[in-house]
Amino acid sequence: MSADTPRRAHDVRALPRAPAEAEGVCGALLVAPDGLVIASHLPESVSVEALSALAATLGRELELRAALPGHGPFVTARFAGETGTMILGATAIGFVVVLARAGADVTDDVRVAAAAIERAWRRPSLA
Repeated sequence: MSADTPRRAHDVRALPRAPAEAEGVCGALLVAPDGLVIASHLPESVSVEALSALAATLGRELELRAALPGHGPFVTARFAGETGTMILGATAIGFVVVLARAGADVTDDVRVAAAAIERAWRRPSLA
């Protein structure tokens, strides 16, 4: 393990905080492909475990469908309902999930968080 590993891990866990604080956002989390919560910035009224399981299921399904002929890579997906929106972004370590009020456009916030995770995760470490 390199000297950079703890700092890098800390950076990744803190990344959902920025989209969680964007205007119109109710919360955000970072979920591993198996549904394990890596980091969460959600109100107490939201079930973290249920949301992480849903996000992992949707994310994996979108990744599998992206491999089918005629489909492009899965980068972000938007699921909208009457009471709000869930935006899911793919990263090297899982999925960024942002819950927003109906009508809020935070797709760019998800893309920025996903890009930051990619940079932090793929940064070469010194052995």
